[in-house]
Amino acid sequence: GKGKGKGNSGDIQKLIVMCNQRAYLPVIVFSFARKECEKFALDLKKTDLTTDEEKRVIEEVFQNALSTLSDEDQDLPQVVGMLGYLRRGIGVHHAGLLPVLKE
Repeated sequence: GKGKGKGNSGDIQKLIVMCNQRAYLPVIVFSFARKECEKFALDLKKTDLTTDEEKRVIEEVFQNALSTLSDEDQDLPQVVGMLGYLRRGIGVHHAGLLPVLKE
């Protein structure tokens, strides 16, 4: 689409799948809007870019990082929801994230 944030929601998924098929990963998709950044991640909810071994390592690193947070912070929706994306090879980074999630 031409307007800000007006692209077809399937466009990002098609782009990432194509990059994966052509072995162009990793890819960084930039967005200057927090909501659009989160929307892109949601658009990729059915996309899986990692092997089982990569998922295991990602989960281990995530759990180590999580252990540095208070119990209260560990229960925040942005923390709870992040592992599902990371395990599939999708990371989100924007100003509204806790610093440990940006790492």
